[in-house]
Amino acid sequence: MKCIIFIRHLSKDWFLSRKLSKGAGPEKNVREDTTLSKRARCPHCDRLFDRRVLDDHIVKCRTRAFAKVVTSPPHARTTLVVDGNNVAYHLSYDGVPLVENLLNAIRSLRASGFRPFIVVSAALKHTINKPSVLHDIENVIEATRGTNDDLLIIQEAQERNADIVSNDRFLNWQQKYPWVASRLRRYRLTPSGLILS
Repeated sequence: MKCIIFIRHLSKDWFLSRKLSKGAGPEKNVREDTTLSKRARCPHCDRLFDRRVLDDHIVKCRTRAFAKVVTSPPHARTTLVVDGNNVAYHLSYDGVPLVENLLNAIRSLRASGFRPFIVVSAALKHTINKPSVLHDIENVIEATRGTNDDLLIIQEAQERNADIVSNDRFLNWQQKYPWVASRLRRYRLTPSGLILS
């Protein structure tokens, strides 16, 4: 039974390669041809694909995404609620949240004409690298101890009619707040600032 299941999973290419290269040795063929194909995500639509078809999909998805950017008007909302924990932990190598990420994000968003409000959890002030600087930043909303900061982000965005800047997808809250998916704006953090996608 095990032999039949194993043979079913092997591809036809493996049998052909064994016939064509009998003198190459079985170890080499087994290593090259029996590796399972891995799956990866498309950076544009976040769907999973087999690596063999991923490149073709990315080309198609990129052209579709570019067409949407060219034809669709820019976001009308200038008020943004920023997931402060998500930004602070972004690219922190030792697991310590960085206040520099928050300052960089605020500076670049204000330079682009946005009004950012930063929502952070109550625990962030105890773990961030410079707590005194976090205390001095204006428009920082701290969630009270014991409350969920994701829920506070959603409530602030609803109250202020604002978009949410986060790489979190808020999957636990989308059933209760279905509008979250349409207002969610992903970002990339670079040395020059935060870039909205």
